[in-house]
Amino acid sequence: MPEVQIIGAGISGLSCAWTLKKLGIDAVVLEESPRAGGVIRTEKINGYLLEWGPNSFQAAPRALEMIEEIGLSEELLAPVPHSPRYVYVNGKLRKFPFGPLGFGGMARILGELFIRSKSPKDESVGEFFRRRFGRQVHDRLVAPLLTGIYAGNTDNLSIAAVFPRMVEMEQQHGSITGAFLRTFTRRGKATQPSSEGRGRRGGTIFSFDNGMETLPSRMAENLNVQYNTSDARIGNGQATVLTVPAYRAVDVLQGKYPKLTKLLENVQYAPMVVAATALPEHSFRQPLRGFGFLAPRDQGVHLLGTLFSSALFTGRAPDGQVLLTSFVGGAFEPDAVTWSDERIWETVCSELKQVLHTSEMPEPIALLRHTRAIPQYRIGHEQWVAALRLALEETPGLFITANYLEGVSVPACIEQGERTAHAVAEYLRRDA
Repeated sequence: MPEVQIIGAGISGLSCAWTLKKLGIDAVVLEESPRAGGVIRTEKINGYLLEWGPNSFQAAPRALEMIEEIGLSEELLAPVPHSPRYVYVNGKLRKFPFGPLGFGGMARILGELFIRSKSPKDESVGEFFRRRFGRQVHDRLVAPLLTGIYAGNTDNLSIAAVFPRMVEMEQQHGSITGAFLRTFTRRGKATQPSSEGRGRRGGTIFSFDNGMETLPSRMAENLNVQYNTSDARIGNGQATVLTVPAYRAVDVLQGKYPKLTKLLENVQYAPMVVAATALPEHSFRQPLRGFGFLAPRDQGVHLLGTLFSSALFTGRAPDGQVLLTSFVGGAFEPDAVTWSDERIWETVCSELKQVLHTSEMPEPIALLRHTRAIPQYRIGHEQWVAALRLALEETPGLFITANYLEGVSVPACIEQGERTAHAVAEYLRRDA
């Protein structure tokens, strides 16, 4: 029997299993669905390559190292060069970061140097940025950005959990702007990630030639993963790592671990609808370029944002066609996940035509509803994580690693899974 059972074959569980394998520890991954990857899911429909979860990942050092270990470096796909991000403000797409700001917003950024107040023990993201940079910077830059990452409300998200480095810079330097200026002065220029082991493919974000699911699929091929296993249990003599979403972890722990169960029941998720649409290239006034756009909540549209999927990465759409991936719902409009298909398509297609000024209406391809899409790092998140860690100390042999703890991104989950594997290895050595 394997020494470790890992419940869940998402990227956190696979990363943990991969690291345990490197450490010479036998582990089995139990997955209730017929596939690995969790929310990382790629699908091909009529020549379009659709991403129902993360569309890319940041070029974090540990993630790139693991990709090289797995043998996927040559399949890394960098974005099309010069792909700006946009924010939809006052009826136009404006380049991020300064395009959406008026004179007052720009002046307020410079004025941040003279803001002397400091963050209290646990402040919201909204309070922090309005205090330091003013309402326009918050409403037109920060809030849309956080919508793109968490689909959340900045007045509920914790600055200490979401942007801990910002709090640290304020405490150390008194000013975020001043801290950045000092950093760039010291370094001369921002350091770019090394491209060693990745051929000539440079960049700060990546996908894969055949989509994001390439990563978990290749990892799973080299691990002991058992699919369609819905009766995973704890307490069979193995060390156990829970990597499933919090609401699924509650089901597994129910009855036997009341303290952990109660803590995990507090995790909230934002719902999301992902809708893929297509347009012919000739329907745009000029060729579509860029990463995509985000829409502040006061701009009169339901769309949270849209990725220009085929403009960002090659091979995402048939010749002559453009693939767009749009998002509706989130913390501000959670009921959107219950809308009829007809209402979703009418909303998405009409608003895309309005925002992008296309000559034709976008054509629906497919949509997916995530009733629990992204965990919310709410005010008090750090204290909640500390309480969860303490409760786990009372349950030797049980570990948790998941995207509701220390970061929702793919690289963050990879790093958490790796750290957990080392903690498991240390536990096994002590218990031997």
